[in-house]
Amino acid sequence: MASKKATKKPAKKATAKKSKPLKQKAPAKKAKSKPKSKPVKKVVKAVATKSAAKASRPANKPKAAAATKSAPKAAAPKPAAPPAKPVEKGVPQLRPIPKLETPKPRAATPISRPSLITPGRPANPRAKILSREFLFEVANAVRVAVEPLVRQAKGREIVGSAQSGDTTFGLDKVAEKALLTFLREAKMPVAYYSEDAGYATFTTGQPQHLLVVDPIDGSRAAKSGFESCVISVASTRVIERPRIIDIDNGCVMEILHQRTFYAERGKGAKIYADNAIKKPKLSKAADLEMMSWSMTVPARPAELIFPTAAKMIDLTSLKGGFFACNSTSYSLTRLLTNQYDACVDFANRYLRDIPNIVEDAFINAGRGSILGVAPYDIAASLLIAREAGCVVTDAFGNNLDDVLLLDSSVQNHRSIIAAANKELYEKLFSFFDTRIKQFELLLQRRAQAGGSANQS
Repeated sequence: MASKKATKKPAKKATAKKSKPLKQKAPAKKAKSKPKSKPVKKVVKAVATKSAAKASRPANKPKAAAATKSAPKAAAPKPAAPPAKPVEKGVPQLRPIPKLETPKPRAATPISRPSLITPGRPANPRAKILSREFLFEVANAVRVAVEPLVRQAKGREIVGSAQSGDTTFGLDKVAEKALLTFLREAKMPVAYYSEDAGYATFTTGQPQHLLVVDPIDGSRAAKSGFESCVISVASTRVIERPRIIDIDNGCVMEILHQRTFYAERGKGAKIYADNAIKKPKLSKAADLEMMSWSMTVPARPAELIFPTAAKMIDLTSLKGGFFACNSTSYSLTRLLTNQYDACVDFANRYLRDIPNIVEDAFINAGRGSILGVAPYDIAASLLIAREAGCVVTDAFGNNLDDVLLLDSSVQNHRSIIAAANKELYEKLFSFFDTRIKQFELLLQRRAQAGGSANQS
């Protein structure tokens, strides 16, 4: 619009100058030449500016689009598909699965697909990530408060329920209070999200960072004085709809030992213990019979998970080792210490595949609530395990990059299949994928037979 006005104004002036020299023909040409020269320059300049702007647009836009599309693929490579028919010594032989129409999952438990999620943008893209020292201080503040209680096996009383529906013990309340007190006194531009408190902030301005904290992962072990309990702290910058892939760094601190696991995205994982920094030591074992592994069990329907894993438990319990565990973060970090070769929590796949058949079993196991792997459970430990070189997916073989961090609803729960090396992962995934399909087929037939009996 500015260029049009610029061309019109000189035209009026030119007309005004024309009227004077009509009587004097000789100077008329000079009067015409002056007003014409000015608008011509302005018009040429405006046209040149428009053409330059148009020329620059198509050159920049495709590059930006290409960068946006390529970024998720580069950051989250999808693991190789497991072999259809693994033939390995000691692998349980499974019968072929007959074809049966799989019932469609209800709309209540959809799987979030990457194409439907718009990546958030940092409030301040140039803001530095929170330091390792600060994350350690957050975790240590909780540790100092709860360690004496854990050693004395105190804090067992039930004082409420978390937003996810999980039970809140007295020990959890002490940990949450210690976290709250530390962040208030730190006066940092951070918001935080935890299992019991949900989302909160302690800054009057716009928070620049978001902490995703599980003050005690493994509360049942902690209240009983066992070592399989940790404090999990993950950090990302404040963005709209943050996801697992947006986590910048994280730490998992043991409560009963002086050992902390830390990772920064793209820079690997480290273990801080005994005033020294150690590198992760991953198992290279790929023999299932020799595998040492854990399965997460609290509030998972035992009638589903143990029949599914029974053959693997029998195969590994003599020469390897099977452990029932209550902390996903503890299990994942044991891969870095060469204590575990693998860990699994596949229960949520049943809930997604055949919800109409298994939902009551989950509600009964959770005493009225459906529990599973929530984002705060794995926010830090998943980053640490991946940066160390472990292979981690859900029970469908999908990566967990697009899991929303601030959604602890049942629809956002996930499953876990993790191993210290790719070869072991493929064997483990192949076994559970096949076994789950077989058991689902059996459950569907029972449901159909029951329905037919009721109708008759």
